[in-house]
Amino acid sequence: MDILHSYPNQTLYDNMLTHHERALLMSEQKMIVLQVDLSEDESKIQEYIDYHADVWPDVIEDLKRRPIGRMRIYNSGNRLIMLLEVSKDFNLEDGIHIEPPHPKVAEWSTLMTSFSKKLESGNIDEWTPINQVFDTEDYF
Repeated sequence: MDILHSYPNQTLYDNMLTHHERALLMSEQKMIVLQVDLSEDESKIQEYIDYHADVWPDVIEDLKRRPIGRMRIYNSGNRLIMLLEVSKDFNLEDGIHIEPPHPKVAEWSTLMTSFSKKLESGNIDEWTPINQVFDTEDYF
């Protein structure tokens, strides 16, 4: 039997191929996970989310020129979690954006930082790496 016919739901088959291709791609990439806390003001949190519903084109173009395969940001309340799929040689210390940044990218970064929680020290909370504690690949 042809493998295509063994999957009556073509969408399921397509998703399996995508998953397989993604696994191959990830073997040459690594995942970086970061967190930051936003202001606890619910209107500010929503404003941050709204900005990310329509990211400025210059910011997207800048990200495309970096070795970032995929960037995702999730929120739970005022906590943001960023997942970065990057090439194995990507160094977070070099930054996410190209240096020196395009003026619109610098403006975006300043604007997004303005949503961050202000710490007791007076500093603004910044994206910080989260350490991995479990991976199913260690068992499968």
